[in-house]
Amino acid sequence: MPDTRLEARQVQTLSQGLQQTIHLLSLDRDELSDYMYKQVQENPALEYVPPEKSAHDYAAMVRTRSGGRAGIAGEGRQIVSRITRMEELEQQLRLEGLPEKVLRIATDMLHHLNSRGYFPMTLSEYALENNVSVEDALAGLEALQNLGPAGIGARSVEECLELQLREKEHVDPLCYDLIRLYLLEIGKGSYRQIARETGQTVGHVQECVEIIKSLTPAPCSLSEETVQYIMPEFSVETDDHGNLTITFHSAYYPTFRTDATFERLTGTLSGEEAVYAKSMLQSARELVRAFDMRQSTMEKVAGIIVREQRAFFLGEYSLVPLRCGDVAAELGVHESTVYRALQNKYLSCVRGTFPLSHFFQREVEGGSSVDRAKELIREICETNGRLSDRAITEQLHEKGIVLSRRTVAKYRAEMEIESSYQRTDKEKD
Repeated sequence: MPDTRLEARQVQTLSQGLQQTIHLLSLDRDELSDYMYKQVQENPALEYVPPEKSAHDYAAMVRTRSGGRAGIAGEGRQIVSRITRMEELEQQLRLEGLPEKVLRIATDMLHHLNSRGYFPMTLSEYALENNVSVEDALAGLEALQNLGPAGIGARSVEECLELQLREKEHVDPLCYDLIRLYLLEIGKGSYRQIARETGQTVGHVQECVEIIKSLTPAPCSLSEETVQYIMPEFSVETDDHGNLTITFHSAYYPTFRTDATFERLTGTLSGEEAVYAKSMLQSARELVRAFDMRQSTMEKVAGIIVREQRAFFLGEYSLVPLRCGDVAAELGVHESTVYRALQNKYLSCVRGTFPLSHFFQREVEGGSSVDRAKELIREICETNGRLSDRAITEQLHEKGIVLSRRTVAKYRAEMEIESSYQRTDKEKD
């Protein structure tokens, strides 16, 4: 007879409010606006407060300051940026903090997606073709399916819809059953048949069908190119005395608050109506608190970035090493929370507009950042265009930066600096 043992374990779970805060942290300005508007539609105790200004207003203001040019002067990104959906998804993957192997597989899978965002292979087919284990292929696909919009990387319409359902709160389990077993019947409108076979009421089935109809079988088109107005979360300004000031662009972001009329009405109700109203009001207050916590976290992250990269903002040459783990430890949060705070967020300064992730630099041997190493490689190439990657590597070693020849070649290619052979040929021409 097998032994029977009782085992007590502590499992840490996130509160609803903390889950909401973490979700809000991952959203950029447009996503935040969409999410808030949707929450207001579902909760009468919430009031949506639209932004006072738009990203177009910000772009116009920048053009005025820069003499009519579309972008910010300096080395940063332009306010108007044309990027493909594929590039957008690649950015998301890089910010997820994935292990190197999982990131490599997920990125490769991303480039296997068809034009509608579906993954057209089974895991075993992919694993065999790419000489990886099925377990590693699964980890890569799960990382891919965690990207937004929900539904990316699905292998079927059913899986695409299920991935979108997971993003919703308090989903009726019947919705999943209907997606897996009755999509054809839903298309025909055979609700009575579905009700009879599932043992549910027709009304219940119809409620779930309405939720399913709000989903989309094609979450995005990977071939589309969109014009994005980059709206920085905050700006970093420098005065003549070397003091740095952080200014958050709150006027360009939406917010919400509890509806004062609904609060007054709640006090006049009784019975089930009072219970419902109080639950809506409590949910609204939790969401408002979560939004305030998002802002507080962003302010703390901004403060650390400016403190650690002070030299950069004062116009000196490069960034110093900075890790998400160190920031997370200082704030007392999980590292993934910091990653979410960086996702699709930007800051502007006198040197340009940059993604927040730009300021988190890996340290190379010798104590310098990747950014500094690249800068030195560029300086060396500009000083002597005939130097090979091995010669560049040796000069870096003399400066205390230890990189392999292969890494030097990789960084040089990323900066679009041609090889020594190509540079020498051009000099001959």
